[in-house]
Amino acid sequence: MNKFTSIFVILFVLGAVFACDSDYDPVNTAFGTKCTAQHHSTFPAPGSRSTALTPNDIPAAELAVHEERMRYILDIARSKNRKFVSSIYHSNGTLMCIGFNDLGKPNLISHGEIMAITNCTNLYGLAAYDGYDLYTTGEPCAMCAGAIMWSHFRTVVWGTYNHDLVCKICMSNIPFESTALFDTYETVKINKIRVIGGVLQQESDAWFGTYCDRPTNIFYIAPKCNCVNVNKTQTLSVNQTRTSSWIDGGNTQYSQWSGVITNIGTTTVTFPNFLSLPSGVAPQSIWGLSRTSVDDQWALAWNPSIAPGATFNFGYIISGNDKLNFYQE
Repeated sequence: MNKFTSIFVILFVLGAVFACDSDYDPVNTAFGTKCTAQHHSTFPAPGSRSTALTPNDIPAAELAVHEERMRYILDIARSKNRKFVSSIYHSNGTLMCIGFNDLGKPNLISHGEIMAITNCTNLYGLAAYDGYDLYTTGEPCAMCAGAIMWSHFRTVVWGTYNHDLVCKICMSNIPFESTALFDTYETVKINKIRVIGGVLQQESDAWFGTYCDRPTNIFYIAPKCNCVNVNKTQTLSVNQTRTSSWIDGGNTQYSQWSGVITNIGTTTVTFPNFLSLPSGVAPQSIWGLSRTSVDDQWALAWNPSIAPGATFNFGYIISGNDKLNFYQE
């Protein structure tokens, strides 16, 4: 089986997975409507939360470079009135190529990333892009993520996430976190791609706008997404205290956190689940809570219910000084 056949098999399997109905909490699901600004939106399928780095993970000097390059393609997008624009940079910082999705011209797979790669190949005869960095206004779709992997890019950076394009902007798109594919880099014998999402996200989201109030538009889709309101009043209150912090022999800092879950409501809560944020961040060890089959989701490790006024204790060790935030789903 050659490389191109392999990637289409992978995408077919992924399509089958995301096409299936899955269990999700209808209380926290927008069906035929959109997640709003206060929601943390995800697709209703296991493995559907992004593991991309965020701007908070990037040193300030490096982030400034990414923001400058992202602002450049956003300016091009606005000038050409096209949503999806991509650029490719050489490892020495030279801008090599631009590509944009020209509304299905010359064909429907001519996405911004594909056009940028094609343009660079036509201009410079490049067959592979080891050491090159790709920027794109919107997170790569399944097809483009596969193309980026096969092209051996070093870094990929985007502004707007796929889950927000679908769940908050109501824009037709494959319900797919690109990191679900990027994280399989070892299976195609390439180096791990550095994946950074949400660079100038506010500006990028504003450019994509919204189709939620434009149901006759060709891009409109009625989303079916999990929308967890991280600002709502929680029946189960989670309070955490850092109990210790240290640096190991490899100069990696760790901290230990102790948490108390309190039922501040008037009824017993049975089998609660909790969403941990930032997404994709996992503790080195945890006790009192156990991971479910859904990414970033946790359940009580014992005592399936918490009565009014009762408490439940948990704790964990994590790299760095920042705690995980837990929200009742």
